[in-house]
Amino acid sequence: MDWTLLWDNIVQNGNVSVFRFVEFWLLTPLAGLFLLTLSRVAYLIYSALTFYKFYSLVSYTPFDWPYFAARPHIGAFMIISLNMIFVLILMWPLIKKYLLSYHFKNIWDARGRYEASFKASLFINGIDGVFAGSIKNISSGGALFKVTQELKPLASKASDEAILVIQSSSGEHLNFEVELINVSISEHKDLIGMEFVNMGPKLSLALMNILLELRSQSLAKEKRAPSEAL
Repeated sequence: MDWTLLWDNIVQNGNVSVFRFVEFWLLTPLAGLFLLTLSRVAYLIYSALTFYKFYSLVSYTPFDWPYFAARPHIGAFMIISLNMIFVLILMWPLIKKYLLSYHFKNIWDARGRYEASFKASLFINGIDGVFAGSIKNISSGGALFKVTQELKPLASKASDEAILVIQSSSGEHLNFEVELINVSISEHKDLIGMEFVNMGPKLSLALMNILLELRSQSLAKEKRAPSEAL
């Protein structure tokens, strides 16, 4: 790009208003100066100026001042794109607090651990047969499995890798790849702590639905408890 030609166009061509001159030359430096105060108001001002600059680029009139070309220079788009990314980084705490935490509150809260009573079966690599039981509690990262019927002693397990089949309340069978973390949680060694591994999007969504359902049941139980006490 001929920067000399661009400079001549900016300085010499067109009857440029004071506002457009300030918009081109001063808005970006002013936005940066506001950031030096490290205040939330400065973040908002910087964000507003950045969005305005982005709007100015996308609404540019071909062959108009200051570029006098069919479209703005690619460098201008690259700079404003970096500024937009920086704005998102600056505003992320506010976005998470006032937008995500409000509209997706149930999803964020569903990341906790909840008591459950789903029927389940555990197939451990290297051991013939199946361990029948139930899920005592579950989270987005793993589950606690209670053995009610075992075909082989737990102590003889040959691998930490296993497949956990959970029957949800809707009757759907979900197959989770798990890694056994602890098989001696209880005195009788009938509780197995495990971690979910290699979950795909479909299985992750199904697990999230289970957690949301358990969370709703937990909240309903908490609401009933005070009234029952009265």
